[in-house]
This record gives sequence, structure tokens and C-alpha cells, in this order.
Amino acid sequence: FKREFEKRRCNVFVPNVLENFTTRRVICTQWVDGVKLVDAPSDEIQRLIPVGVEIFLTQLLDIGAFHSDPHPANLYVTTDGRLCLLDFGLCAEIDQKARRAMTAAIVNLLQGDFHSLIAEDAKALGFLPQDMNVTELKPILTKILTEGLLESGSNLHERKRKLLDIASELNEVFFRYPFSVPPFFALITRGLGLLEGIALSADPDFDIFR
Repeated sequence: FKREFEKRRCNVFVPNVLENFTTRRVICTQWVDGVKLVDAPSDEIQRLIPVGVEIFLTQLLDIGAFHSDPHPANLYVTTDGRLCLLDFGLCAEIDQKARRAMTAAIVNLLQGDFHSLIAEDAKALGFLPQDMNVTELKPILTKILTEGLLESGSNLHERKRKLLDIASELNEVFFRYPFSVPPFFALITRGLGLLEGIALSADPDFDIFR
């Protein structure tokens, strides 16, 4: 990870592994002075959260491997003001096909191309069977994506209210259609959820979708 981030000139610090003290079961890295990102001043959090989102997407869409355990104690701010990623005890890999499909899904979501998102990307990522006819599903998912996520942005209360409003559509999706969630996807949502939570503690108007 250190090598890959440096190669891409990402502004993130990854501590060196001390090979002589590292075994198959224990990883030993250099000591890092700093504070947890969540405990940093609000202006510092606002400055570094975009860096966190960038390195998360870099891992996800470019490197093909990502730190899957970014809980608050693993995101630090060094004494010189850099974002630091600690503890690579839980990582996951994403193959090139899935990376391309995720990139296409993000582009189609941003452009509002829900047909491609549902008919192509959802199948490529393994959420839906390849041979499924999505004609019935498309208007339901379009409503969920538009009203439940995009329009409410990162306003957690508004998002929860809108998702409750379309609960019947959500239930129909889960019970009527053969959805499957890829194993790595839970790790992705966990990572983004943590970054969003830290960002909102410093900036109530932060919107991770933007």
C-alpha cells in the first residue's frame, strides 16, 4: 500500500513495516505520533476528509486492494498534518472486472443513467443474474436511488425519512427479485460510512454523494 500510494502521489502516510519484528501472525510497524482524525479540529477534518475519500476510491477503483477496517483508531493525523492509515490487518481485493464495473456504475449514477446502472452495472457486479429481465425493476430502483439517496444526500435524518417513505418499494425489491450482495460490498459501505460519519461531525452539510 505504501508503494502504491507513493507511485500515485497520494498525500497519505503509511508507516513502514519493521521486517525484523514481523512474523506471520504479528505485523510490527513504525510508531506514528498524531491524533485520531475524529479528534482533530473541525477545520483539519474538513481539509482531510476529501483526501480520505480520494485514497479510498484510489484503492477501490485503481489499486484493486483496499484497507477494509478504517475504524476511527485507524485514521490518524500526523504531527505534520498528513492523513495516516494504520493497521492493515483486514484488507480485501477487487478484480479488474469488478473495478471497471464499479467505475461505470459511479459514472452512470452521476449522469442519471439508471438504465445502464440497473441493466448492465448491477449484473456485472453480481447484484442481479445476467439473464434477468429488469423491465419491471427499473422504475422501482430508479425511485429508490433518486429519492432515497441522491435527493437526500448526506442529511441522515432526511435520508432515513425518505427511505421509510419508500419502504414498500424496498420490500418488494428484496422479496420479489433475486438480489445478491457481493461479499466485498459490505466492506466498501462500511469504509464510506465511517468517512461520512467523521466528516459530518465537523461539517453538518457534508454530502458524500457530491
